Amino acid sequence: MKKPVLIILLAALIQQASAQRAVEQLNLSSGLSLPMPVSYESDEDFDPALPSEPPPPSIDIVRPDESENFSIASLSKSAGSGIPYLSIVLEESKKQSFDPEMVLAVIKKESTFNPKAKSSVGAMGLMQLMPDTAKWLGLKDTSKLYDPATNVRYGIKYLRYLFSQFSDKDFSSLGKEDIENQDIKKSIAAYNAGPGNVRKYDREPYYGIPPFKETKSYLKLVSKYFLEFEEMNIQK
Repeated sequence: MKKPVLIILLAALIQQASAQRAVEQLNLSSGLSLPMPVSYESDEDFDPALPSEPPPPSIDIVRPDESENFSIASLSKSAGSGIPYLSIVLEESKKQSFDPEMVLAVIKKESTFNPKAKSSVGAMGLMQLMPDTAKWLGLKDTSKLYDPATNVRYGIKYLRYLFSQFSDKDFSSLGKEDIENQDIKKSIAAYNAGPGNVRKYDREPYYGIPPFKETKSYLKLVSKYFLEFEEMNIQK
């Protein structure tokens, strides 16, 4: 009679330990849960160095605003709301020294956190990278753009490239005041319209913001989302 009791007790202890480990994977100090990624593919070939060769021509295609077509609902700002893929964003942002709130703002605008999103012009995944852009950044297999970790990794690398082109600010930690900086605005606009268009309109009366409806809306919303994520005080 003792053996079944011991087996039951042992199973209960194992279950309790597993539950404790799951709790430890959540960062509750900020009131935000950190969901574990669906997948986190390793990329041993990833080179964080920014490309020295010119980008492909497709980088300057103005992408249409299709974020409202994606099925995942917008996030709530209320305490306790989970941010999908936050653990991936925090880890990759730290590795590449880029501001995580800006990454989250871009993801929210680009795909509303839908890792399988694909636009009508072929942009893929969480950060809606074009395959040609991803290849230029060093990704050999562009089918991996649907993997959240891979997409965020190369999306951050692309953001680093754009910010290095138009701003001399430290983009590892941006603040609320930085969103009004014209160079930061140009860097954000370039993610939608491409760096070529930003340079084309880097004169009066545009000051580096292309006069495209999609780009002006994009800049406005990414800036808004960035401020919202800043207010969440996400623990990094």
